[in-house]
Amino acid sequence: MKEPVVNLHNHTPFSDGAYTIDELCEAHLARKDVKVVGIGIADHLFCTPSSREVRSERDFERLFGRETREYIAMVNQARERWEGKLQIYCGAGINWQMNKHVLGSIREMLDGIDYVLCESVDWAGLTQLANQARRWPCPVGLAHTNVASQFPNTSMDQIVRTLANARVFFEVGSHLLPLDEHDPWFDILPNHRVSVCIGTNTHDDLSCLDDLGELHAYVERHGLGEKMFIPQVLEKQALPA
Repeated sequence: MKEPVVNLHNHTPFSDGAYTIDELCEAHLARKDVKVVGIGIADHLFCTPSSREVRSERDFERLFGRETREYIAMVNQARERWEGKLQIYCGAGINWQMNKHVLGSIREMLDGIDYVLCESVDWAGLTQLANQARRWPCPVGLAHTNVASQFPNTSMDQIVRTLANARVFFEVGSHLLPLDEHDPWFDILPNHRVSVCIGTNTHDDLSCLDDLGELHAYVERHGLGEKMFIPQVLEKQALPA
């Protein structure tokens, strides 16, 4: 029997993806090698084309507040269409370098978001994120993160303890392929209370879904299967203002 798989990192035309939510659902359910039971939509919020119109904090809140409500409504409508066939989670991808100065405003706009993936966070950013992660209204995870290359001057023990203390989960994604069976990060990770998720970062090429079986098998072999992060679906459905 195939183990159930959840892919939490997919993009749609709302940001910079090529496939609609319905197309992504169909592609995941068509997989023969894995049994996909859920997908997460994690479009880039707070840095869509409207960014060029932002000149002040008030502009940021006005423009992106509206866009975020529209995005949540879009995902919730798809969730209703696919109910009973595939679970859809409403995530958000956050570009760390672009948004690290407006995190306070962003946290106020996440009502209806099930989880956040912070992309390409450096060590200074991780410490900042860890200090405030428990104040976020939804779980926070690291995406596009290669520990050895992004945190070269920090011990892996310090990094993993920072994640555990802040309850920040870690994405095991296609960006890490080919995965090293003896990667020291994945030797130390199972010994700490850090959840993980699987993500293909789907944009314009559905062949990345071929990675799902390999990513899932790697997680299982390294004793992380029981630490898989599954978002809690929020009941509230935000509608455009």
